Amino acid sequence: MKRLRIFSFILIFALVFVNIIIPTSPKAEAVTQTTYNSSVPEVGTKADFEYRVQNERIYITKYIGTKTKLIIPETIDGKPVFAIIANSFTGSDLTYLKLPASLSLLGSNAFNECDSLTQVDVAEANTKFCSIDGVVYSEDKTVLRAFPAGRSGSFMIPDGVTEIYNFAFYRCYQLESVNMYNTVKTIGERAFSFCWNLKNIRLSENLETIKPFAFSHCDDLTEIHLPKSITSIGSDAFLGKINSNDSSKEYYFVDGIYCVKGSYPARFIKSLGLDYINEGTRFTDVSAGITVTDVNNSLPAGSSLKVEKRLLSSVPDDFSNIKYTSAYVFDIYVSAPNGSISVPQSDFKIDFDNIADDLIPSATKLYSHRVGDTEPILFSLTQDSVSCETDTLGTFIILTSNDFSLKCDADGDGRITLTDARIALIASAGFIELTAAQKSACDVVTTGADNNVITTADARKILRTAAGLR
Repeated sequence: MKRLRIFSFILIFALVFVNIIIPTSPKAEAVTQTTYNSSVPEVGTKADFEYRVQNERIYITKYIGTKTKLIIPETIDGKPVFAIIANSFTGSDLTYLKLPASLSLLGSNAFNECDSLTQVDVAEANTKFCSIDGVVYSEDKTVLRAFPAGRSGSFMIPDGVTEIYNFAFYRCYQLESVNMYNTVKTIGERAFSFCWNLKNIRLSENLETIKPFAFSHCDDLTEIHLPKSITSIGSDAFLGKINSNDSSKEYYFVDGIYCVKGSYPARFIKSLGLDYINEGTRFTDVSAGITVTDVNNSLPAGSSLKVEKRLLSSVPDDFSNIKYTSAYVFDIYVSAPNGSISVPQSDFKIDFDNIADDLIPSATKLYSHRVGDTEPILFSLTQDSVSCETDTLGTFIILTSNDFSLKCDADGDGRITLTDARIALIASAGFIELTAAQKSACDVVTTGADNNVITTADARKILRTAAGLR
């Protein structure tokens, strides 16, 4: 709390004597997943394909038809469709594709540059492959084989996937964000190559292998966090410039590579002549949407994060004087390799990644639950992601409010504090848009023309009230 008191003193000084603008943190990308459906497709005929016959089985080598919603037949000329060769559907106008039960071999990059393809299904009787929400996996769901290139937005790689296959996301131009569970251990060759609009990716913390060109030419990807679990990185995995040679190479996130000092990824990045940012060790509970960074690498190797989240019907006595609408508690612990659960003390950064959509209005505050201490360590300003620094893990309480009946009370907690002044100040600079009720509470200096318009004069008056100067 010492850092918070220092900041509060600086804020009082700045607001009383000068007008300042405090920006909000950049808005983080939320991770979502969409299920795609198609209308009734057409069954293909032999005229739709070029193919060869081998051992009385059909190997499709090229799609030459005009159908945009296609079911590949089980047989052609009475022979089972056994294989689809690499690049067989390259550049087609397909929007939907269904693979037959007879298919046993699927070439990598089979659907290259199918920019309108949003769903690939697999017949239920297939014993080699399956599909989940229009994405192709191995039958046991451990290998992600092919992602339809026409899909846009964000995607979550499911729990249980251990490998992202070669070319799985190759040239998925519209994909913007990827998250993955910590079961992923291998990212295949050119798996994300030429994903030009990919802006955010969170790698598995148990990732071991990144194969050659895996993230090459992802021009919009400005940073990447490489876990210390990685033991192999292939050549040109992070190559940026297309026309490169061995003597002159360009990397597209030169200033945005995060590693653990002393790890294999750090040594690899240094071998390329690049610098990295030492960030400590990260632990993520994907389902809870929480990432903890152990800044000083104080936790033993093999540790994992344990998070419990629940809605509270009542708050601890320490918070009884704070008004709120909803209360949530997060218990954040660490499980050591021997199975013991602990609440370690060190320097930690906690990112609450996925709680914004249903928890975080601008009137939200985060508290570290310590007996006798109710100072917030963080308040949100309509961010999609919130983060804080703390010297211990344990219990954290989030309080939200939608009652702004008290004048000067911008966060709705029933008290007038420095937080209210800061919210009003940032709103006056146009960085956030308050609700109508919040504006009414913060509009304390009216001249007739600025009704419900928050100005620095409003922020200064709220600050003086909070500081006891009024």
